[in-house]
Amino acid sequence: MFFSPVTVEGVPGSDGVSGKNGEKGEKGERGFKGTRGDSGMKGDVGQTGPQGPVGPGISRFLMTDGQCSKEANGLLRYFQRLARIEYCDGRNWLPLSSYCPQQPASSCKDVAKNCRSAKNGKYWIKPSLTEPAFQVYCDVSEGWTLIMKIDGSKQTFTYDSNLWSNKNSFQLNNLDLDSKEAKLASYWTLPFTELRLGMKVNNAIRWITINYTATSLYSLIADGQHRPTSVDKSKWRTLMPVTSLQRNCNREGFNSTSTSSDSGNRTFHSRVRIGIVGNQENNCHSPDSLLGFGTSDSRSSNNLSAGNFASNILPDNGERDIAAFGYIMAR
Repeated sequence: MFFSPVTVEGVPGSDGVSGKNGEKGEKGERGFKGTRGDSGMKGDVGQTGPQGPVGPGISRFLMTDGQCSKEANGLLRYFQRLARIEYCDGRNWLPLSSYCPQQPASSCKDVAKNCRSAKNGKYWIKPSLTEPAFQVYCDVSEGWTLIMKIDGSKQTFTYDSNLWSNKNSFQLNNLDLDSKEAKLASYWTLPFTELRLGMKVNNAIRWITINYTATSLYSLIADGQHRPTSVDKSKWRTLMPVTSLQRNCNREGFNSTSTSSDSGNRTFHSRVRIGIVGNQENNCHSPDSLLGFGTSDSRSSNNLSAGNFASNILPDNGERDIAAFGYIMAR
């Protein structure tokens, strides 16, 4: 008898060690472009941006020496005699180099910052959102804006003049840094942190700077309240080549007057809108000397509105009654 062999299946062995990675295959072909997705929802409308400044605009070129007028504002011309291009600002032909596309600026300091080629002269500014733009003289070398020009030999800007307490301009055609009186809208619209005060005597202007922060010069003066400064008597005296004041009181600042409660007494004695008053007595009840702008003293034979007055009551450098031409600027 024949017997077939019997096969017995053994137990499976453990998994072997993984082999090494195979070589990288060839790059496959690029697939087909998928379909475009649906458009997203439309976004909300953005807020309206602020309105840009209004400038004089330069739109046309004039080859002849035509007149500059309000109707010609923005015109250019070639002025052959001076061999330069000029633009009309509505009143005068000015060199194109002084044109500032950012006009009206907020101040002359802004003109100096944004118009590198600007030169000293007339520019449009708009310091207040509620007031219209206006022209002023700018000292762009240091960013000063002209506010007032006072002829001390005239009575236009004496202490009691309404021009100190109202918001009316005076002689707007006199915009240059000359010897013609003017009061500009910058008096009540221009905020500042510094005042620049100048007095011209014998054709020489002497300047001082006062650090003072205000919303306008009008805000410091119009209500008649005294607001002190700390300029120092010696600095005030540098405004004129020779000065005389009494030794005591030395009340300085804005609306400097007698401290007497008697209004008649205050009116009789020395008063100044911007400046300093002195007294021979050790108080400020009856000051008999002054130096500054917007002045008044009943004993002044010249009835000064800017300059230096000292009565014969113990002044430190003799009697004085000398007018000066005053300049007030700010930045």
